[in-house]
Amino acid sequence: MLNMFISKPKLSGMRVSFIALGVLFFISTKTMGQQKEGIKFGKVTAADFKITSPVVDTNANAVIISDIGSTEFVGNNSGDFTLVFKQYKRIWLRNRNAFDAATIHVPIYLGITYDSQEKFEDFEAATYNLENGQVTETRLDKAAVFTEKINKEQIERKFTFPNLKEGCIIEYRYTVKSPFYRHLRSWYFQGQYPCLWSEYKVMIPHMFNYFVTRRGLIPYTIDSVNKIYKNYSIVIPAADAFSSSDHVIVSGNAKFAMWAIKDVPAFKTESFTSSALNYINGIQFLLQSIQYSDDYTKMYIKDWIKTADELMNDPDFGLQLKDNNTWLNDLSPAISKEPDPLVKAKKIFEYVRDNFTCNDHDAYYLSQPLKKTYQTKAGNIIDINLLLTAIFINQGFDAHPVLLSTRSNGFVNESTAVLNQYNYALSRIKINDDYYLLDASYNRLGFGRLPEDCYNNSGRVVDKLPVLVSLSPDSLREEKQTSLFIINGEKGGLEGSFSTTMGHYESYAVREKMIKLKKDDLLKEIRKGMAAEAKIQNLEIDSLKLYDEPLNIKYDVTFDFNGEDVIYFNPLLNEAMKQNPFTSADRVYPVEMPYTTHEVFVLDMEIPKGYVVDELPKSVRYKLNETEGMFEYIFSKSPEKVQMRCKIDINKANFDKEDYGPLREFYSFIIKKQSEQIVFKKIKQ
Repeated sequence: MLNMFISKPKLSGMRVSFIALGVLFFISTKTMGQQKEGIKFGKVTAADFKITSPVVDTNANAVIISDIGSTEFVGNNSGDFTLVFKQYKRIWLRNRNAFDAATIHVPIYLGITYDSQEKFEDFEAATYNLENGQVTETRLDKAAVFTEKINKEQIERKFTFPNLKEGCIIEYRYTVKSPFYRHLRSWYFQGQYPCLWSEYKVMIPHMFNYFVTRRGLIPYTIDSVNKIYKNYSIVIPAADAFSSSDHVIVSGNAKFAMWAIKDVPAFKTESFTSSALNYINGIQFLLQSIQYSDDYTKMYIKDWIKTADELMNDPDFGLQLKDNNTWLNDLSPAISKEPDPLVKAKKIFEYVRDNFTCNDHDAYYLSQPLKKTYQTKAGNIIDINLLLTAIFINQGFDAHPVLLSTRSNGFVNESTAVLNQYNYALSRIKINDDYYLLDASYNRLGFGRLPEDCYNNSGRVVDKLPVLVSLSPDSLREEKQTSLFIINGEKGGLEGSFSTTMGHYESYAVREKMIKLKKDDLLKEIRKGMAAEAKIQNLEIDSLKLYDEPLNIKYDVTFDFNGEDVIYFNPLLNEAMKQNPFTSADRVYPVEMPYTTHEVFVLDMEIPKGYVVDELPKSVRYKLNETEGMFEYIFSKSPEKVQMRCKIDINKANFDKEDYGPLREFYSFIIKKQSEQIVFKKIKQ
């Protein structure tokens, strides 16, 4: 799982030369390369195939026996430091379902030249099978490791183990040597499979100052930071052919940190969890500064004002917004001459939304010049929304980019101006005294509407005053109104009209679905959830292409009960909630819903001719933690009619795990009540 969560730094310009040396340190390979006692590469016995642990159950397809990593700084012959990252991993593949774990991806980041890119070295891998009580070993040929290009800054070294059989053990180790100080590798102790021992060590010279982020809920077995006096050796190359190189040995205190966890349970995804990255135990490092001497410290993490200024002058981000961009002057005259600024802004937004395609919703730098995006009508999320911003600026609007991290990308440290925390950008425009956040990368999203994934606490405006903008899920409310009117038909039976006005996100989902479906297909889906006696016809879908408006679905419904003595009727038809989204008895992580909700269903129904109400569900009001939610199920009847009002309010989006029990019970109560039926009994003549 480690390689799934490596961050995506922008590598150009990261290498720092240490010609003016301060105090340097040396880390012994023995200290950094230690493994858990008893675990050595190539030493696998029959006993290793019999594993017992409290975190291993019958559902575990694989078990990580040991996962050990280290990073050390070592001197090189270029007057500089090299980061040396090592990983050793042993995995027990209990069955075929875990064979995907036998394909390993190691990210390698590239530099401008071969000498300035990361190097993949000291690789070994083997598969072990237990046959007739004997362990057989199959080594992976090093030639079987191949290279796959990811993008212009990254490749992968990829390999798959040979001779895989159910119950086999695989292990591998490798070294990556890196010139990029910002890429001190993260470590994740938890993943898809349980792990018996996960360990990470780093040794950092005193002049390097890293901001360390720790996430996860599992306590550490080892959690220590110490200072160790070390010697360090470095060679400063000769300046020219007529001079000689310098060999420097200096000494001082280095910071040695070690983290380890024994018996790590597998991370199990729970419903309404924004991102595994927020909760998987892990350590991440961000380079804050390097102290070259007592008088000079180079800052890598700056305050937001300086960072935003640098970002707006970065050719891969904001610099192109400062250009004249005269190629945008040929924008439709109908848009350019629109006098109303809000109407004009909507037309510009619709132009970009409807004519450009986003091919990557995970980026924080431009993939190409804005002019090329304009010409090709395609680009990543930054290309699309910075182009939208450029058009707004060209048309005289006050517009700026907004950086954010999506829910699926995880939380950010709002106070720390580290750009690789972010993976998305919006456009913010000011019209009169109102601000609008816009995302033109989704073709059926309305003006001022953002994808659910964007609501991850906050975004950061990239401007002279880089303020935070709220993107709290609690600020987002999804509303739905449904009505069902039923009368006695002239020819017997019941005739009804159903109408529902969906919230914006349900509307968006239906619009996406209708790209591939026809109206008759949707009608069939609606019929599937109906009782046998219900017949649906005359389906209408309003506002299907009016993306700023909520979708409205209407249809007529008839009921023929064939003169049965007793009629059981669910007043919600197929709108009743049938399954609790919270099935587990316990919860490990907080509940993170994408928005709050308000749903109302109203029934106005004539009592079928020749029948009386025999049973009516009992009216109830059920509160969730007093003010955080409310369920109302209110019935009334007269000699001629039955009326019902069902309302569900969820007034907050995020719940602590301590509130999981009441929340689960709340939904269980709703499901139970919504399954109750009205019972009509035939009047005996």
